[in-house]
Amino acid sequence: MLRSIGIVFSIAAVSGAVLAQPATTTLRGAPPDSYKFLSHDELTRMLTTPESGRAYSASVINDHEYYYSEFVKRLDHGNMVEQHGHWVDQITILSGSGTLTYGGVIPGAAPNAAGEVRGASQTDGKTRTLQPGDFFIIPAGMPHKIDAAKGQTLNYVVFKARV
Repeated sequence: MLRSIGIVFSIAAVSGAVLAQPATTTLRGAPPDSYKFLSHDELTRMLTTPESGRAYSASVINDHEYYYSEFVKRLDHGNMVEQHGHWVDQITILSGSGTLTYGGVIPGAAPNAAGEVRGASQTDGKTRTLQPGDFFIIPAGMPHKIDAAKGQTLNYVVFKARV
């Protein structure tokens, strides 16, 4: 019994020393996040130019093995349907209005370099109108497409978590 208590205290002492150490790297060896502040104007500038070959712009704010945050600006045209098998999207609409189409299938879907499936159309999906302040979760494996309302832009932030 005395030996068991000694082992427990030894484990607790070592665990406490390890936990007291400052984090120096993340899982992929990158330095841990530090304090970050981006003003509205800075975010607007970051999202001014669409990504190459796409009708929308996106900017990843932090990137880790199991999660990342991204700000996105969508237009009312040229957006692809996407489906990712290992990422959950938690999305909050910041400004503009638009439409979310979710579920169904992506006919003729093709995988991309990031391991996602993308396509030009979606069948049997459901739709929701999106307004500033709306929040929704897209589970891994669910096809989805986000479009701005006609003549508008739609800005939102995504927290992506790997499952």
